[in-house]
Amino acid sequence: MARHGLIAILALAAVPSMDAQQTERPLPTGWEFVGLPALNFSTDEGFGYGALLEAYNYGSGARPYRFTIQPTLFFTTKGRRDVTVFFDAPALLPNGWRLDGFAGREQELATPYYGRGNFTAHDTTLSADPNPYFYTYGRTRLRLLGNVQRQIGSTSARYLLGAGYASVQTDATPFDSGTTFLEQEQGGQPAPRGTLAYLRAGLVWDTRDREIGPSSGWWSELLVQRVDNALGASHDYTRVTATARRYVPITRRLTAAARLIAQQTTGDVPMYDLATVQASYKQEEGLGGSKMLRGIPKNRVVGKGLALLNTELRWRVAEFAVRGKPAYLVASGFLDTGRVWEKTIELDELGSGLWTGHGAGLRIGLGPSFVVATDVARSPGTTQLYIGLGYAF
Repeated sequence: MARHGLIAILALAAVPSMDAQQTERPLPTGWEFVGLPALNFSTDEGFGYGALLEAYNYGSGARPYRFTIQPTLFFTTKGRRDVTVFFDAPALLPNGWRLDGFAGREQELATPYYGRGNFTAHDTTLSADPNPYFYTYGRTRLRLLGNVQRQIGSTSARYLLGAGYASVQTDATPFDSGTTFLEQEQGGQPAPRGTLAYLRAGLVWDTRDREIGPSSGWWSELLVQRVDNALGASHDYTRVTATARRYVPITRRLTAAARLIAQQTTGDVPMYDLATVQASYKQEEGLGGSKMLRGIPKNRVVGKGLALLNTELRWRVAEFAVRGKPAYLVASGFLDTGRVWEKTIELDELGSGLWTGHGAGLRIGLGPSFVVATDVARSPGTTQLYIGLGYAF
């Protein structure tokens, strides 16, 4: 999970042994372990607490690493309860093979839901007592998924094959408090629940100079996911996602970065999977939140069609050492914009109805892989604060 950075920021700030003239050293070899209290803050999810471990094996100096194992125990004051483990092995197997996997139980006692489509309302008076959780519902997921990628010849392209399973239960009235939008939408029917089982395939084009905080190159992908009754799923639908990320060096320390996503889902997609935005590396949800459209509340608008543009300017302010390890500071400014469609993307509407957020952030990198993140984002009527790990893209 990329949301657990407050303690790491305090720990880095307290270390006096820094050399501002030191540049980044070669990649380490062997093992590197980062274990921290998972203490963070997000406007969407409140204060987070728990524990995380990030273990990296570099072998004899593999880039970005030979493999990583990342178990996490994470809770928030707004009702998140996660026990997960993520595995990624870009250089464990020979001949251009890459593996990744995820397993975990994710519980959100009150996750946002405002309805479907780009123009859903948010009437704050409806969230007053006796219905303080009007725009939320409870969701518990047991998820297991895996992907394999293989380099195509000597090119920068890879094909991807993946499979996944999830058992999902929802609660239309979190904490048995009043009524909610979802309960009204269900019209007396039981809260949605079901099983998702899928296969997916795709192509990935990757010319980044490095995977974590790149300064040049492309990272693009086209992915097709099929959720099907024949696989044991309770629904049938198809999700197609095209993503293009571009990193352009302006100077040695200044990088322009951009990400464009277009996604279309067709078929009987349940409301609890409507926000999913698939990717070849850790799927997200949107629109809204710390990784998709900063400044907009998490999952503020969801729909079968989605378009998103993130633009960011990253300045590598300083390089130094922390307890003998290479470290760096990156400052950024960003502008995010996008919209959804309840059913189908309409090309003639791409320039209208846009949700937009802008802001600034800081990244502190410790070693080649561990990055602590802070972003402050603003959109009309709201300001969002995110403290966690990693880059948005």
